[in-house]
This record gives sequence, structure tokens and C-alpha cells, in this order.
Amino acid sequence: MFDGVKGMPAKVCLGLSALIMLVYAMNFILFANCYTTDGTDATVDMATGDWTAGESCTSILTSGAALDSENFGRGAETLQLMGALMLGLAMSNLLILNEGGKGKWSLMLPIFAGLVTMSIVMIMGRDELPEDNKNPLIATLFVTAVYAGAYFFLKEEGVDDGLTFEVKGIQIKDKVTTGLFVIPVIIGVVFSINNLLFGDGYAGKADSATFLPVLTEYFDSEPHAATPLQIQILGSLFVPYTLFAVNILRTGPRGKWPLGHISMFGIGFFALTTIIILLFNEDSRWNAPDDVNAQLVQNVIITSIVWICVSVGYMRLKDEGIEEGMTVMGKDSGDFPDFLTRMYPGIMAVMLVVFIAVRMI
Repeated sequence: MFDGVKGMPAKVCLGLSALIMLVYAMNFILFANCYTTDGTDATVDMATGDWTAGESCTSILTSGAALDSENFGRGAETLQLMGALMLGLAMSNLLILNEGGKGKWSLMLPIFAGLVTMSIVMIMGRDELPEDNKNPLIATLFVTAVYAGAYFFLKEEGVDDGLTFEVKGIQIKDKVTTGLFVIPVIIGVVFSINNLLFGDGYAGKADSATFLPVLTEYFDSEPHAATPLQIQILGSLFVPYTLFAVNILRTGPRGKWPLGHISMFGIGFFALTTIIILLFNEDSRWNAPDDVNAQLVQNVIITSIVWICVSVGYMRLKDEGIEEGMTVMGKDSGDFPDFLTRMYPGIMAVMLVVFIAVRMI
């Protein structure tokens, strides 16, 4: 296991970045509420927004936000969504460690673009972080640096094989499948730009322009609402997945199974999270539960459409060679029908149970 990458420097860089992403992803997925309240089982007066600290709760990491901070207790649902997308990106590192770095530029460059975007967002929004906890900023910069290092060290192992920036138009032959990938690209671009550039407006904190519907004065009236910085970080996590689809459209699907697999897992985790958040939403957490539920329904519809498009598109692209050269633990997998019939549905079923358990506890 993890023998696909031969060079120790590249292996260490990939392993470190994967470990940090996994720690943050699982912390956000499993312990988002406790993270936002700095490790305490705090309660809030919904009318005034004033928090009261309680006993300690379970969390891998905590926010470090003071009880009277504007960030305290905010954005647990958004953090869970961030964790879902992070988990997919962490899995890409494990895929490279298992299967080798040859030709994986198509996987690594989009992720690096997302990490750079997140680093910029964190640097520009560092004042929104708790004064006593800049660890998320440090972790982001560190992961970006070591990921860049991994790419550099993998050049000796052929990571740039097939690299091209030439634009020849859409390279998917089937028009229906082309449409299935164009839809996620359009949605991804809209969400990324909306979240990155109009985070204040989308969080309901400022009366600024936004592509998507937003609740007026949502930030001030809802103590659990996400912060603009959380919205922006979520937007940066859309970037890699959008670029995966762009890459397949631009360079063709042949041999792009790593992009297909990571997209199906990451977007699948994201869609499942939105569904479970809606189904197990606690109206008592919101002053305007009907408005919040309406927004959650919108998110479920959009993310489910993207998940279906990517999954069905992957299956249709088997005829165009998306699984060409696919390996399992570095060895030729043949057709590997177990991915779609066992591995993928099995992992998604496990994560579904995890998401449900987290929301019910």
C-alpha cells in the first residue's frame, strides 16, 4: 500500500498534505458544532444572539473563538460541506500514493489551483479568524507549499506526461455526455465566483450583489449562520472539482479515471451532506426556519443534479476510454467492474451512515 510513488520526498509531501486534509475534513464532518463553539457545549439565546458556555465537548480541533466573538457558534453546516469536499481531495492524494504520479497533472494542477485560491482567501480574510487561533491559515499555507513540493518531486516520475494547455474545443464525442459535464462546469463557475467574490452578500452580512438568492440580514438574525470567510473557503473548494470537468471536456476522457473517481466521491459526499442536513435540520436552530429550509432545498436540488451528471457522465464515458490504463494498487485492473458495483456504492453507503449518525447525535 502507498507504493505507487517511489521517491521519498514526494511521498512525504503527499502524505503530509493528505493527513492535514483528512484531519480537518473529519473534524468538520464529525465535530463541526463543537469546533465552532471552541470545544464547549454552548447554548445561545436566539433572540439576542448571546452565547453561554457549557461543558466541554468532543472535537479534534477547536476554533479558538471567544464567547463574545462574531464567529462563535457559526457555520456548522457549512463546515460539514467543506469537510465533505476536503475528504474527496484527500482521497486524491491517497490515490496518487497508491497508483503512482505518472500523468497525474490532470488531478494535481486543479487541486493546486484550489489550494492557492484558498490560501489567498485565508490571507485576505485573516482578520476574520479568531485572534488566538491562526492554525487554519498556517495549515492552508503549509498544505499548499508541500503539495507544490510533491508536484515538483513527482516530475521525475512522469507527473507531466500528457500535459497540455492547448485548446482544441470539446473533446467528448457524445453530445449527451458533453451536456452532462457542461452543466457541472456552469454550476461550479457560478458557485465559485459567487462565494469567492460576493461572500459577504451571500452570507447575508452585507447588502452586496450576489448571483444566488440570499436572505436579507440573515447574518445578524441567525446566530448559527455561516461567516463570509467560511462561504469563501467553500467557494475555493469548488474550484478543483470544476476544473476536473473542464479538463475532461478540454483534453478528452481517455485515461481520466482518476478525475472521474475523485469527482464522484467528493461531489457525492457533498450532495449526501446537503441531503442529510435538510432531512435532519433542527428548526429550533433558526429564527426563520421556513426560509432556511427553502435555501437547503435549493442546495439539495443543485448538488444532486451535479452528482447525477458526473456519475452518469462517467458511466457513459467508459465507451470513450475513461478507464483506459486504470490501476488498482499500481497494477492493471482490467475492466474493474467492482468500482461501480461494489467499491463506490459501498463507500458512499458507509459515509451516508456516518452523516446520519452525526446529525442524530
